[in-house]
Amino acid sequence: MSIFTPQRGAPNVECLTADERRGVVETLLRLRRDQAKLDMPEGMVKEFLSPPASPERCIFAQSTRTLSADFTTRVEPCQFGGDPDCSRCGCMASMGLAAVGNKKLIGPLTAGHIFWTYNAIGRYVQRGENTLRQLVKRASN
Repeated sequence: MSIFTPQRGAPNVECLTADERRGVVETLLRLRRDQAKLDMPEGMVKEFLSPPASPERCIFAQSTRTLSADFTTRVEPCQFGGDPDCSRCGCMASMGLAAVGNKKLIGPLTAGHIFWTYNAIGRYVQRGENTLRQLVKRASN
């Protein structure tokens, strides 16, 4: 289950207004309470009200790589490609990982703090690897 995620500036009829989005969240929260078969954590459902601001701030977009049908071409900046309107993101996976990221672990420390710290370390290491590869390539030429 997801809510339609438009491209920025697209006038799609599938786009929900802010009131419609709130209504969907209220309905899901009510169904979650009343119907045992709807297994969605409350925190995840509430994330639809304030989705990550950009692919750069989306744990799902930062922790996955999406390939097109040719298994070669990368789809960027996230699984929606193009210029997604993150303020209206409806991706269930993004909301699920946002909820995990907002989970407090100890005091004010969240799982997101840990993810973003390791993400920054990974990017730093990757830049170092890329620099070394370029140096080795130049030396072998």
